[in-house]
Amino acid sequence: MLVSMTTVRGEEVLEEPARMAAETMRSWLTEFDGYCGLLVLVDEKGGTARFFTFWADTGAEERSRPGRARMREQMASTAGVELEGNEVYSVAFVDELEFTS
Repeated sequence: MLVSMTTVRGEEVLEEPARMAAETMRSWLTEFDGYCGLLVLVDEKGGTARFFTFWADTGAEERSRPGRARMREQMASTAGVELEGNEVYSVAFVDELEFTS
């Protein structure tokens, strides 16, 4: 499994707009073969958000890369944030996560 991490920075990076962006992204990302999930972390004080997309394997991540790059640029422009970077990591370990809101 691989994870692609995109970091964005802006004057106001807030949890609710980041959640809304993630919901939009999720509906689009599910169209890619090998998509496994999405996680978004927001640091409101630091003005950053990190978007993690999980991929079944290297091939799935690589095939989705051009489309994701276009989406990142479009969403960053719309939201008025700066793309700081995108990095890809291999997932070495995952524990069961339990999420309650």
